[in-house]
Amino acid sequence: METTKNKQIVGLVLGAISVLLPNISNAIPTDNPDTSVGAAIAIIIICLAAMICGIIGIIKSAGARKEATAAGEKKIIATVGLVLSIVGTIYGAILFFVLGVCVACVVCVGAAAAAG
Repeated sequence: METTKNKQIVGLVLGAISVLLPNISNAIPTDNPDTSVGAAIAIIIICLAAMICGIIGIIKSAGARKEATAAGEKKIIATVGLVLSIVGTIYGAILFFVLGVCVACVVCVGAAAAAG
C-alpha cells in the first residue's frame, strides 16, 4: 500500500510542477529588445522541462492508478496527478511551439535586417 501511495504522490507532484513551470516563465522580462531573444529561449527551455515533467507524471500516475485499482485502494491522488500532468504537458507544449515560432521569426527578421 505504501509504495502505491508514494507513486501517486510522485505523479501528483510532477503534475503540479508541469503546470507551474510555464507560469514561472511569466516572471522573465521580455520587454528589452537586446535580451528578448535570450529570454524567449529561457522560456522555451522552461516549457520543455514542464513537458518532460508532465510526460513522466503521466506515466507515473497511470501506473499508480492501475496498481491502486488492482490493490483495491483509493486512486484519487493518482487521478489528480494524471489530470495535472496532462494539462501541464499540453500547456507547456503550446507555449513551447508558439514561442519557438516567435523566436524563429525574430531571428529571421534580425538576420534580414543585418543583411540589409
